[in-house]
This record gives sequence, C-alpha cells and structure tokens, in this order.
Amino acid sequence: NPSCPDEEARVGGIDEFIAEDMLAAQQRLDIASFDLDSEPMIEALIELEERGIEPRVVVDNEHTPETVINRLRRNGISVVIDDRSALMHNKFIVIDGRYVWTGSMNFASNGVYCNNNHVIRFDSSELAANYMIEMDEMYIDRAFGPTSPKNTADNFILNDIQVENYFTSEDEIATKLARTIARADSEILFMAFSFTQEDIGEAMIERAEAGIDVRGVFETSGAGTRFSYYGEMADLGLNNLQVRQDGNPRIMHHKVIIVDRSVVVLGSYNFSGNAEDNNDENVLIVYDPEFVSYFVEEFEAVWAEAES
Repeated sequence: NPSCPDEEARVGGIDEFIAEDMLAAQQRLDIASFDLDSEPMIEALIELEERGIEPRVVVDNEHTPETVINRLRRNGISVVIDDRSALMHNKFIVIDGRYVWTGSMNFASNGVYCNNNHVIRFDSSELAANYMIEMDEMYIDRAFGPTSPKNTADNFILNDIQVENYFTSEDEIATKLARTIARADSEILFMAFSFTQEDIGEAMIERAEAGIDVRGVFETSGAGTRFSYYGEMADLGLNNLQVRQDGNPRIMHHKVIIVDRSVVVLGSYNFSGNAEDNNDENVLIVYDPEFVSYFVEEFEAVWAEAES
C-alpha cells in the first residue's frame, strides 16, 4: 500500500529487509537493477566490499543516478553500465549462489515507497544458477538484449512446485505467455504498467470472447497511448472483459498475469515489444495456488483502488 511519504519519513520499507539479507552474504553477491538509489542497499553494497565480498553490479544508464554509480566506484565496487538505447530492465539480486530476489520493484526509493510493486525471495541454488549465468553475460561478456545467448534452464521443481524461468531478449517470452493465457478455463486477472504486445493481448481477447472472465488494471500514464490494449479491451463491450486505469497517483508498476488463480506470471517484463525484442528482462511463471493467492489479494486491492 505505497503512500509515498516525504524522503525523511521513508523508513521500514522492503529495501531495508533486502539490505539485511544482502549483508548476510558470505561469498558473493550479484545485483542487476534498472534503477538503483535505495540508501540501505547502497550502504550494504559498500559494507560488503569492505568485508572483501566484492559485489558485482550492473545498472542501466538511463535511471540509476550518476552520483550513485560514482559513489559505488569510489568505494571500490565495479559497476557495469548498459548504455544502449534499449534497457537493462532487470531487478534481481543473487546471494551466495542460493537466494534470489526478483520482481517488478526497482531497488530505488520510489519503487519501495511510492509505486505498486512485487518482489519475491526464492531459496533455490538451481534458480540462482540461472540468474548468475545471466549476470555473467552482462557483467563479464557485456552481452545485452539480442546479443545474449540462450543458455539457461527453463523449468524447475522447487519444493514440488513447478516454476518456469525465462530471460529476454534470448527467450521468446510473449509466445510462452500467450500459451499460458490460452489455457485459462475460468478467469484471467492482470496488472500492467505497459501493455502493447500483440501475442499477449490477442490471447486475452480470444479467451474473453470465448466466455472467460477477464479483469485488468492498466497504469494510467500508459493506458491512453496509441498502441495500448486498454482502449481496445474497453471498447469491445464484453460484460466479462473489464479493464480499469489504476488509482495510484504515482505509478502502478506491476507486470502480473494470473490464470485460474493457480498460475502467476511475474517479473520485470512489461507486456511490450521492447521488453520482448530489445531489453534485458526476467520472467517467472509459478504454478501453485497458495503462492498465487498473494497476487490475487494484491490484484483485488489494486482493482478496488482503480478508476473504472
């Protein structure tokens, strides 16, 4: 429930919990963040460097402040910058090759305190290995976007739960998400910061036309753009297809699709052509009703706050 308090009142946020987890690192820490200015997390990186952990950092040049990059470098931390016109849009951390933090939340003050976001902590060395491979591509090889090779595993079983993990631009995520949507039997819920990708949009419309209930919340700032699916979905006039613009005066930043309350798509990937073809992104698909229930709860809160 982001309230966007004044800077001096921004305490107790999830970034403090993440920073505490970062400080527990014993061997290594990788962080890739489109936007990085969280003070607790920056201080954690500096403390880790002082302890000899030598964190690896990758950021995008468009949003992480130069003052932050310079501060990290002055403290001996190597920072790799993606300076393409496309985006290094990931938001993930890997701790000791075991713990993975990822989701839609940029590791920045506004992401924590002002915007609607999700962030998940996974305890899985198998999943962590995927993210470290992705980190190696960016940090060591300077391979971003379409130049990244396809070299990560797709499917995992974590505590008897099926999890799929994909990265763009090397994986064709839109096709996989369209297939996930096409399997909906009763309901599709979604929250979208940006939604212009045709494979995903047409798959949802097809399910709605087949009688499946579809509800979605669009971030207001992008809903009125020419290629957004907000207008097309709103204009169809189907009683079982309802869309709203979000009610957060800042940013509704989720990129979430929920299918039949048993499958959830989450991560950094906006439902857009740039996310599919040009950016660096990561996506998880989790098949577990209990896990999904938290996203349903968040959807209903965002839906209730949204403007019809």
